Amino acid sequence: MRLRHLLYAATLAALTLTAACGAKVASTPAVPPDALADARFYTGSLGNEGVFVGKLIREKEGHKYALLIAGDPDIHPLLPGDAAVMKQLKATPHGTAVSISGKLFPDLGVIVVSGVTAKQ
Repeated sequence: MRLRHLLYAATLAALTLTAACGAKVASTPAVPPDALADARFYTGSLGNEGVFVGKLIREKEGHKYALLIAGDPDIHPLLPGDAAVMKQLKATPHGTAVSISGKLFPDLGVIVVSGVTAKQ
């Protein structure tokens, strides 16, 4: 009989402890994951900053701006870095030879533009 009471008390203690730990874990606020935790696994190129010389074109779909670089089979879409750059792009006629200052993301082929200079 005494063994039965000991087993009953031990089982009750284990269940109480399990319930208390489970309740504590459930009440712990969720911590958002670190945004840079997976950054060390990124293997793509982060971008190449520089000046890119080519011809400014407007793509038919959505009238987006792009750069056609001589000898490069790809057309590079241009993303204006700010409102001033957007004004520069709008002021430059289609087909004009330009120098684009910005950052090229080779995996995407996109250039984020920080400045536009028309060539004479």
